[in-house]
Amino acid sequence: MPTENPSIFAVNRFCEFSNRDTEREFLAQEKERSLGTARALILIMGIIFMAFVFSDFFYYGGGRAAAFSLAIRSLVLGITLAFFFLSKRIGPYNITLIVIFLTQLIIFSLYLLNLQLLEASQVFLQFMTVALFLISAYLIPNHLKNSFILSLCILGAYLAYCAAFQDPALSPPLHERGIYLGVTLIACAIFTYSHEKSRRERFEAEKLLEINSITDKLTGVANRGRFEHVLGLWIKNKRHEPFCLLFFDIDNFKSVNDRYGHSLGDEVLIQITQTVTANIRDEDTFARWGGEEFVILFSNIGIAKATELAERLRAAVEAVAHEKAGVVTISIGVVQYRQGETLLDLVHRGDTKMYEAKQAGKNRVVSEE
Repeated sequence: MPTENPSIFAVNRFCEFSNRDTEREFLAQEKERSLGTARALILIMGIIFMAFVFSDFFYYGGGRAAAFSLAIRSLVLGITLAFFFLSKRIGPYNITLIVIFLTQLIIFSLYLLNLQLLEASQVFLQFMTVALFLISAYLIPNHLKNSFILSLCILGAYLAYCAAFQDPALSPPLHERGIYLGVTLIACAIFTYSHEKSRRERFEAEKLLEINSITDKLTGVANRGRFEHVLGLWIKNKRHEPFCLLFFDIDNFKSVNDRYGHSLGDEVLIQITQTVTANIRDEDTFARWGGEEFVILFSNIGIAKATELAERLRAAVEAVAHEKAGVVTISIGVVQYRQGETLLDLVHRGDTKMYEAKQAGKNRVVSEE
């Protein structure tokens, strides 16, 4: 039973995890890292856009067009300020990324409107500004898909504006501007794809390291360290809710190893953990305690119900015979947490009950009165 599942880390053509839960977890992590950067960059964009109001007055004077320009630039600044202060209140980061996309698209649309109102003729300055808009589409953190669509919208809208409202004789020619901006778009997309891929590869490596640190490598269930951590939290935080421990040991497992070898013994361990996993609840914690000993934390149930579940597990394991080792059984001890006892005391009681089951003839459940 492997501890890694590469399919959950597969990425699609836009460098997003195909598995929705994995992508959601990645975005939750990225929100903490990237939202501050996005807020700062969009605010800087608004401030810079507003600062150019002085150049408008310098080039076009203080007429009606300049007044409209001031209004548009003030609106852009207001939009960026609103995003800066309200973006933290947006729920899922997926929605935040869409808001970032729309904010940048609105800002660029207002930029084109401002050019039209001013009847601006500084072609080279406009060209450089649009190039910066394209770069910002990839510089401000977002999904690669959102950035790519945004950059296509920016390039397409600018070329359409030039074709509709500018003199074709202006230099540099429109087709040259289109080529240069297209190359900028492609270069940014390639760089961002590479960056996004490396970020997701790093996330995958971190998650696999985390999984392996708390998982038994052979069986895929939690390891002892992870179980002790979870049990400690229950003892610390769940004192008024009943919970039980189930310790079980595989009967005559040494004989299986001696007769068939350790490889087949590993197969038996894996088969039993798979059988147990299929017969417990999602909220229960199942771990390998060591060797052929395992432990389960049954949450929110008392000793009577836990004993009933333990008997079902014993019967389920006995019912699944190994193709070579034959029928393999388990001996189970069940205890309920007592108010005020320590983790060591609880574990000791559970281990004692399991030993009593072994002494009583094996393949049975022994629980406290």
